[in-house]
Amino acid sequence: MQPSELWARVGSQCGLAMLSLRHRLGLTPQAHCQFDFRLHRFCTAENSLLPLRLAHERLLDEALTTRVLAGGLPEAGWNWCWRPDDQVWHRDSQTGQLWPRQFFGSIPYRDGNPYGDVRRIWEPARLQQLIVLALIAAQRGEGTREQAISLLEAQFLSWVEANPLYVGVHYVSAMECGLRLIAVCHAFDLVRPWIHSPQRVWPAVLQLVDGHAALIQQRMSLHSSLGNHTVAEAAALVYAGVLFPEMPRAEERHLLGLRLLESEAVHQILADGGGAEQGFWYLRFISELYGLAAGLLSSRGHGVPERIQRVLKQSRSFLGAMEDSAGRIPTIGDSDNGYALSPVLSLCHEEQEKTPLTTFLSSGYSVLHSQGSSRTSLIFDHGPLGMGPCYAHGHADALSVLLRGDDEDFLIDPGTFAYSGHPEWRKYFRGTRAHNTVMVDDLDQAVQETAFQWSSPYSVRLLTRKELSGGETVLIAVHNGYEQRTGVLHYRGILSGQSGLWVIVDLLTGAGYHTLELNWHLGSTPAPNGAGYVITGKRAQLHLTVDGGHSQVLRGQENPPVGWCAPFYGHRQPLDTLQAAYQGHLPHEFVTCLAVKSHDDHDRQSAVSLLKDLIHEARAH
Repeated sequence: MQPSELWARVGSQCGLAMLSLRHRLGLTPQAHCQFDFRLHRFCTAENSLLPLRLAHERLLDEALTTRVLAGGLPEAGWNWCWRPDDQVWHRDSQTGQLWPRQFFGSIPYRDGNPYGDVRRIWEPARLQQLIVLALIAAQRGEGTREQAISLLEAQFLSWVEANPLYVGVHYVSAMECGLRLIAVCHAFDLVRPWIHSPQRVWPAVLQLVDGHAALIQQRMSLHSSLGNHTVAEAAALVYAGVLFPEMPRAEERHLLGLRLLESEAVHQILADGGGAEQGFWYLRFISELYGLAAGLLSSRGHGVPERIQRVLKQSRSFLGAMEDSAGRIPTIGDSDNGYALSPVLSLCHEEQEKTPLTTFLSSGYSVLHSQGSSRTSLIFDHGPLGMGPCYAHGHADALSVLLRGDDEDFLIDPGTFAYSGHPEWRKYFRGTRAHNTVMVDDLDQAVQETAFQWSSPYSVRLLTRKELSGGETVLIAVHNGYEQRTGVLHYRGILSGQSGLWVIVDLLTGAGYHTLELNWHLGSTPAPNGAGYVITGKRAQLHLTVDGGHSQVLRGQENPPVGWCAPFYGHRQPLDTLQAAYQGHLPHEFVTCLAVKSHDDHDRQSAVSLLKDLIHEARAH
């Protein structure tokens, strides 16, 4: 840490001690006693003050509507249901344990705590389900509207009652306070004509907004903690300042939030639109936060800084290039199924023209689209580990690839699973073995220090990017993650050939005896087919062969972990993984061929020879 950060952390701890003392002395501010809601335009306006666009109306289907009206969350994977009991906001849905209702600074919440994964208890307390209830009220008939409004108010007032300011786990993270503040503003802005109990609701809204904004100001994520948390906190301050100008510190909050949004724009979103944290989910998260803040500023007559407009456009363009035909983005890097506002609301990404090759040099990704009728695409990761100095949300996935058809996956990224409560699985899912690349001597490409810290980060160089006269597209890159510890360099070349043929050559150079392991995480169960396998998808078959090691299909192995995926945060399930292993001296090559239709050996061997020659040529230069 730099001296400035050390002093800032000392100051933060002193501030936390003062908050604890004020709490023990009963001096916690109660905003609803200080403000008359009739003096606040947000609480008295007849018409909506916030812009909100429903991106996918089809998501408000009967199953989702029924689940949310029954007290559930928009996504069933969280396995949570509201009931009129204060403990519902503090009981972990997986462990059944109650998180303590005491001063937030004294609650152990990191890995090893006795209560559960804090991310799961935080999700319902973001109150983003209130957005869906508000949308149901706005779109359905009067009977359903009454039910939705009653449930919306009951959940909100229950949360406020069960979580006095500074008490409980929901105040531990300033980002969680920020997301909750934004969700509450949007939910009640949508339903203001139909609110049943304005005398109770609006004072509680003011209490939450002022208390949360004050806590965010005191506990901003700065210095080495800069990241997506900072953007959420800054956006919330802009909301508090712009929507509640009658509050004493409104202008200060507005300006502080806007200044941080501007400064973090170029820190977190790179020049090509990719995310510095190297997590696609978090890039979408902060892109949507920037979109919400920009929409708010514009709608209320404030200028949107040019820097924010630029990174918003760039990030939307990047995400549009990574989406498949169903609008899904791959789960590269950490992902926790969190949203800026709601899974049913989004500022849409920009649809991109599908060119044969698009490279994002700053963030380190290339997208290749096959030519002809095969309609497959490949994402090649030749980017860094993540955002220093901690690289918190990055995975050790250098030179990994994903392969997919129109709306189905052939080679996948297994996901994240959990942040805390399962240290061995946290280590696996962010490690090299859980990605479509080569592992050397049972080591990750970087060193995992804690659940959110890496050391010995690698660097990656894109050596070759060209389209050949014969119609092939070639990418070649190298990473040095193993060089210092083992003396090994990993080169990977990718060739996109005619009629849906993909060739991947991995060259490992160095000296001495080593153990190499190439893993391919498969979207469907493979069937043996001659010297290779056939993977049957919904619309196409993929022929897969791997040379250069002993091959086997592994599924749900626990020691060491291999053959797993996390389709949703906190959910883990077996996954077919094709592993090719080699023990011996270097240099060594693995050759993988993938095709959506059968190719004769001559075409395949010609493509392999061409790619090998180009790799050796790239090394020589």
